[in-house]
Amino acid sequence: MSVLFCLLSSFVALYADVPIEENQKLREANGTLWYANPWIWLGGVALFLIIFLLLLRKSTGNKTQT
Repeated sequence: MSVLFCLLSSFVALYADVPIEENQKLREANGTLWYANPWIWLGGVALFLIIFLLLLRKSTGNKTQT
């Protein structure tokens, strides 16, 4: 639950940080500067965290309590 909250708060903060002019420039570039788009970086970080947490959960879920 806390991971979802952190992801949502970073999404809102990043959306507030990107000015309208910057969004317009990115639209005019038509995707040629994909690495300059902060949404792609945020999506990559979110995907990494999801995969990392799923792998961590799977690796710790198989251990039995003694």
